[in-house]
Amino acid sequence: MLRRPVACTLLLCYLAACTSWHVENEVSPTQLISTKHPRVVRLTRADGSRMVLDQPRIAAGDSLAGVHNGVTSSVAVSDVTQVAVPKFSAGKTIGLFLGLSIVAVGTAVIACLSSTNCVDN
Repeated sequence: MLRRPVACTLLLCYLAACTSWHVENEVSPTQLISTKHPRVVRLTRADGSRMVLDQPRIAAGDSLAGVHNGVTSSVAVSDVTQVAVPKFSAGKTIGLFLGLSIVAVGTAVIACLSSTNCVDN
């Protein structure tokens, strides 16, 4: 039946809810990229705008390069005021599964109450 693949696909879509951005205060953007090699970083610039770079790398020693919205982009390190990386969030994961469980139980209760076979009259 089609229910299982659809349910698995929906659960995969919710996996992003299990992560949140963690600001790295103790390290410069170039140190972070050269030591931890993250797959994605969120940069905050001096003007307050944010930019997410996939596959970040150090380019020309004084700038960070990567893929932003499918296009190769670069940012001067001096323009970056904050760098964040995605981290696993236990609280969000627990909240996600509790929420999904409540929805599943609620749906089952509503289906049972609306069925004449569920309640003995």
